[in-house]
Amino acid sequence: MNLGADAVNAQLRSDGTPLPRIPPVRGRIGFEWRYRDLSVQPELVLVNRQDRLYVDETPTAGYALANLTATYTVTRRHGLHLFSVNLFNAGDRLYRNHASLIKDFAPEIGRGVRLAYTVRFF
Repeated sequence: MNLGADAVNAQLRSDGTPLPRIPPVRGRIGFEWRYRDLSVQPELVLVNRQDRLYVDETPTAGYALANLTATYTVTRRHGLHLFSVNLFNAGDRLYRNHASLIKDFAPEIGRGVRLAYTVRFF
């Protein structure tokens, strides 16, 4: 089981005004399933809305993202060969990252697939 959470509360000491581009509260939950040389890792990312704003900043809505990573490992005498596929934003959710400088003009990337091949020598 993989769990994580983070939160930032930053403000000016003089008057308590929130600082710019502070990320909202975020949490992740996922797990890793292994069978021989195959590893599968589904994950859910939950992000709260951000309405504690600096001057002229715009609020952002909360969102949830589903991600999935699968890796197949081939072990050799002096190296590992890792074949990975990563499906991110599986639900093709339209969302905006509050910490982004261009969030008011462009949302974050939609659904995507990333393929990777990695060699680790030892």
